Amino acid sequence: MTDAQPPSDQPDFLPLPPGVELRHYSGAANALLEELAPLLAAEGIDVDHLDEADPEELKAALIRAVERHNLELSTPVGDQRARAINTLHELTLAQHQQDAALLQTLLGSIGPVPTRHRPSSGHLTGVTMETLDAIYRNESLHPALHIVELPVVERTTKAAAQHILGLAAKGRAFRSLDTLLGNHGGFEISRAGMHLLTATIEAIAGHRELAFDVVLDELVPHQQASQPSEDLPPGLRATPQEYLEDFETWLKSQPEVSDIASKITEIFASMVADAQDVGLNPHDPVDFDDWLLLVQEHTDSKYLVTALEIVKYYLQFRLRTSIEPERWHHAHAQITDLTLPHEDPPWDFEKIYDIAQRIDIRERYGAMLNLSIVSGARHLQQWLTTPRGATEDGAPKREDIHLLGDMIGMQLHGVAELPRPPLPGYVQSALDVPELMIWWWSLQEVGIIRVAGTTVELGPAAEDYFGPDRIPFDGAEGLIATFVKVFLIHALEHAPLEISSVGHTIGRLLNALQNLPPMEPPSADDFRAQLVAQRSDEYLNSMASLGLVEVTDGQPTIPAPLAAAVFYGLMMAMDYIDEFMDEHFSS
Repeated sequence: MTDAQPPSDQPDFLPLPPGVELRHYSGAANALLEELAPLLAAEGIDVDHLDEADPEELKAALIRAVERHNLELSTPVGDQRARAINTLHELTLAQHQQDAALLQTLLGSIGPVPTRHRPSSGHLTGVTMETLDAIYRNESLHPALHIVELPVVERTTKAAAQHILGLAAKGRAFRSLDTLLGNHGGFEISRAGMHLLTATIEAIAGHRELAFDVVLDELVPHQQASQPSEDLPPGLRATPQEYLEDFETWLKSQPEVSDIASKITEIFASMVADAQDVGLNPHDPVDFDDWLLLVQEHTDSKYLVTALEIVKYYLQFRLRTSIEPERWHHAHAQITDLTLPHEDPPWDFEKIYDIAQRIDIRERYGAMLNLSIVSGARHLQQWLTTPRGATEDGAPKREDIHLLGDMIGMQLHGVAELPRPPLPGYVQSALDVPELMIWWWSLQEVGIIRVAGTTVELGPAAEDYFGPDRIPFDGAEGLIATFVKVFLIHALEHAPLEISSVGHTIGRLLNALQNLPPMEPPSADDFRAQLVAQRSDEYLNSMASLGLVEVTDGQPTIPAPLAAAVFYGLMMAMDYIDEFMDEHFSS
């Protein structure tokens, strides 16, 4: 038996010099050679004859080639540049409007490689840094930039934004991208850059006394990109061949299949051709159900599993890169049901329940009564000795926001105009405070209050909750469970993609209840997974602010006396999600 060759002796291995990193790279060594070959050729290095090159000359050429390669990843041209600028414009406006659902949809459509609809994450980050450099180099804008107020963001995001600001002030943010990415990571730099750009444009708009979108149109003007052919079928934004090319490019960015991307695309192209022969278009979700039946009927049983997995990859590609991902939800639910093994969940719900019930009932009761969402309900009862007014949306009126916020330990102020610069806790509507509204809706759901038109009064179950002494044990536990459920599902109707973040959060909490290992962190270049993880962190931190969970080093734990109530809430949320999925993502 002969010894295996070390990697450095293999002809397709290309070692990088120490300290030199290839950004956004994943895949095998031959893919690395393919990417760097043209750049090395310009240096006089033939990748097919590396053994003939002088080692020092090869090292120097590699350093220059990697630098140029990394620069290209952040420097889009032509239509790719137009799409990057237009996407940045959309993201900045959504950030200013605090439209979390739109932000999630936009960021979720951006991956490690560009498509005909969206830029790559590298292109978006590069254009963001270029835009910030240009703004901060513009001396005519300096008077407006003395005070740029960042919103309240995570500590890591604030640190990245301040780093970017310091470099942009010298016009060097783009040139320092490698340093920024090395220190903070791609997703954090992209997120911090958008926060900083939004805050910068807000500062300029405020200084000039102009509308935000007017200044945005001036500094990040919409670009003209090639439009889809006018003879495309309704709902399609590219030709079938363009979709195939984009699919192959996307597959090459997925580590588990990057080496066989071309083969997958070849097989998929033949499946598309078979569908088109009978008048079906796999690139249109309207035809998906009929096409899936065709695939199952006409594929040899030996290859059916492979065919369905390829279809699943295509649907993941469309979900992650489409401008309208919701059009593919039904198709993805169908293929997931066919291809995922129907295994039991990793959690033992009976075990979680039994452990939670072992906690002394007096300890559980005391912990629940100490929660502000429970104790605050008692204060609410006194406030509602006579009916109060509500807005047309059924929310608390502006003048009541401060008092109601106090009931659940939040320092809030309802104002007609927001102060400048913005101050924490100042809002124009109770609808701007999710925690307050979730408590409000939970009180309605359990029947403690009733909102009829523009009047709020004690509800039909108020007497059951407010005995002569305090809220009974079952009432406190039910209110907490209901709050947890409403907290997790409140945004789904308006932002269906939020279901990934909610599911991720539920999984993390169940892991904590059963002492299972934490979930694996997402890869640095997977914007969708990074966004899901970020939103999940926001859910958990908000729950922690109300005492429902504790978060240490990013990992949640649930106080033992509250475990049963939180667990009930998670079960209620999961039941709701099952019904929601059936209603929205199934036939």
